[in-house]
Amino acid sequence: MKVDFYFSYRSPYSYFILPRIKKLIEEYKVDVNFKLVYPLAIREPNFFRYRNMFTYFFWRLLDYRRVAKKLGMPFFRPKPDPIRQNLLTGRISSEQPYIFYICHLGQVAHYRGQGINFAEALSNNIFGSHMGWFEKDNLNKVCDMVGLNLKDLEKEVTDQKEKIISDIKKNQEEQLAAGHHGVPLLVHDGKYFFGQDKFDEFLSFMTAKGIQRR
Repeated sequence: MKVDFYFSYRSPYSYFILPRIKKLIEEYKVDVNFKLVYPLAIREPNFFRYRNMFTYFFWRLLDYRRVAKKLGMPFFRPKPDPIRQNLLTGRISSEQPYIFYICHLGQVAHYRGQGINFAEALSNNIFGSHMGWFEKDNLNKVCDMVGLNLKDLEKEVTDQKEKIISDIKKNQEEQLAAGHHGVPLLVHDGKYFFGQDKFDEFLSFMTAKGIQRR
């Protein structure tokens, strides 16, 4: 059975669902197709224009902490934020030194069969640790954890830049065609499940569809 899994590196909720995705793969006969997308702030920067940014991020932060506590996962505000954004106005900076870099590394990791493992290792640093996740030493450690080499990934990012961007944009088009723009998003047989809190509902749906344990 095949499942499309749409993921963003700026989404704490995507981070929260990763251990359950890994467990799903380990315990069930399922082919999870990792589909990386750029964060909403990149795809739709005007999304934040008319929102009260203080209340928006305040309530989101409270919910992130609530979910982390419920799941028994660490959570810290990422430093730096993968997206450069003015949290008072919502304005997205024209300069984005982090998000494209890590998205493109993540896409190359996917080409090498380590998309989900790399996403988990890096997300654990971004959202689950105090360490400076963007420091080269820490990025090297993430790559080492999944059997990859940072310099090799960076070279392929440079060599395959057009293909990487095209593939991520294709993922975004397929995500919208599936019926939603948010992450994390799980899609099977024309039905989507949006949000980490929909995982149990998704698993019940898959059980009804006849998913088998390994």
